Amino acid sequence: MEKEEFCILARQLRADIMAVSLRFLREEAEAEDNVQDTLLRLWTVRNQLDAVRSIQALTYAICRNLCISKLRKRKVIPLKLSDEIRLASAHDSQWMLEEKENAQWLEDRIGELPASQMQILRMSQQDGLENSEIAVLLGISETTVRTALSKARKKLLQKFLVHSS
Repeated sequence: MEKEEFCILARQLRADIMAVSLRFLREEAEAEDNVQDTLLRLWTVRNQLDAVRSIQALTYAICRNLCISKLRKRKVIPLKLSDEIRLASAHDSQWMLEEKENAQWLEDRIGELPASQMQILRMSQQDGLENSEIAVLLGISETTVRTALSKARKKLLQKFLVHSS
């Protein structure tokens, strides 16, 4: 692939890469870095892109893997508390402390899930994406998404039951 062709392709993919990066990383500067890293990886394999069946799927896979690597290095993934929790916790400091501990415990357990299950669970629960949207973004089938969500939820439930006993 020639430089000009790659530049056109990069311009076409840039917005989608940024959207995926923002969903994972939640910080614009870090997401922009991820876009650049993704495009750099594509540039390094540009001579082999003609043989790739779906450049978009490859791009999403590269982007997703880079995001997961960045999240693993970060080790702490921010958790947004809902407005209701904030309002209620302002009235009851003990309840607030328990909620923070519970949220941290849950976040730690989510972090222990396999990367693909963690990613799909976050896309579903935090980003509010439908299974079909997740399947398209990740280049997998809806059945795979449903299965991964089911396994992740089951593991979390088992850990919760052990924790609450």
